[in-house]
Amino acid sequence: MKSFVYTLLFIFLVISLLPPFLMIFTSFVPEGDLFNRTIQKALADFEAPRVVLLNKIRPLKTSLNIIQEGNNSFAKIEQSSDFVGLGFSLGSSDINMLKFVSFKIKNAQPVSVRIGFKDIKERVEYFYEQQIPANQQWSTQKIPVNPKALSLDTVHISQLRIEFKALSDLYIDDVSFVNNFPTLYNFIKVLGSDNFGRYLINSAIVSVSVVVGNIFFCALVGYCFARKNFRFKETLFALILGTMMIPPQVTIIPVFILMKNLNLIDTYWALILPNLVSPFGIFLMRQYIEQLPFELDQAAYADGANDFQIFWHVILPLCKPSIAVLGINTFVLTWNDLFYPLILTTSREMRTVQIGLALYQKLNVFTWPTLMAASTLTGLPIIIVFLIFEKKIISGIIEGAVKG
Repeated sequence: MKSFVYTLLFIFLVISLLPPFLMIFTSFVPEGDLFNRTIQKALADFEAPRVVLLNKIRPLKTSLNIIQEGNNSFAKIEQSSDFVGLGFSLGSSDINMLKFVSFKIKNAQPVSVRIGFKDIKERVEYFYEQQIPANQQWSTQKIPVNPKALSLDTVHISQLRIEFKALSDLYIDDVSFVNNFPTLYNFIKVLGSDNFGRYLINSAIVSVSVVVGNIFFCALVGYCFARKNFRFKETLFALILGTMMIPPQVTIIPVFILMKNLNLIDTYWALILPNLVSPFGIFLMRQYIEQLPFELDQAAYADGANDFQIFWHVILPLCKPSIAVLGINTFVLTWNDLFYPLILTTSREMRTVQIGLALYQKLNVFTWPTLMAASTLTGLPIIIVFLIFEKKIISGIIEGAVKG
């Protein structure tokens, strides 16, 4: 029976971890998706009709000669004392994930080859020029590419140029790109585009500020409800709990009007101030503080401590497990909040990461790897914060609170 339960729990664990695993793994894919990774990308299929080839391939100081042998077709480059070759149209391609330029060649005599790129500004730069020894059979050439060493606009490359200088005719086939895998470029591309780095900073500032405010103010209010006796105490506490039933869509209008009258729209304060204290946090801290022995307060009073000193030096240090829970809950809710930042901010510089993620899908060409990289960057801080607070929760449970 136990083995069945453990197996079932393991299955549930795998199912729950599968989506984030797929998301993170896909973010390292150069092109395509997790199940259809494009590591090697063919630039031209010489078996295609000539009309199609002329749209993709431009002869450079030569003519486009297609030779067909059985089911195989390839290009013939005539001998020349100057560099001649083929230019392969790339549209406006990003080559920063490129590792090799690969092609097959058959040459009866030694041949000099040079390879370069042309960007959308019509600038041409050659990065490779070597001699290939004679070979009567087809041989595969893999030419390494270092995009960082190029002075061109590597995000917008329009053409790959492969040129030869040979004493005899030669043949070329299977021209393709070989991308890096795994690659970190998707993360670099996301952080460098559309202020996404600024969105992360904005969310970090707002989330950390809200977490600190909730820990302090919720603990302070919870201490008053747990330790002090005053008129209408239970009624006020019931009203606070009742506000948990009010959806944020109802409160956004008065909050917006208040922030507008205070001239705080499109500032950090508009995102921080309305969330500095929460009814759930007050409830959590009150329930936890009530379990602490009242003798601690009496001993501190006997030593001359006032109420705030007792709260700060005695009660708050004993509330680490509840603070950890409150911190995780507040950080996750604030970091994932889309509604309030969408209403209370107007400029792109003040957008948070959730809005930035939505904008990234609309303002960029949709590709799964870059979208998954953006999603990974968005979810990574939550994972890190959870791991940090989880240790404190476990240690607090093991150690326990002070018992009377």
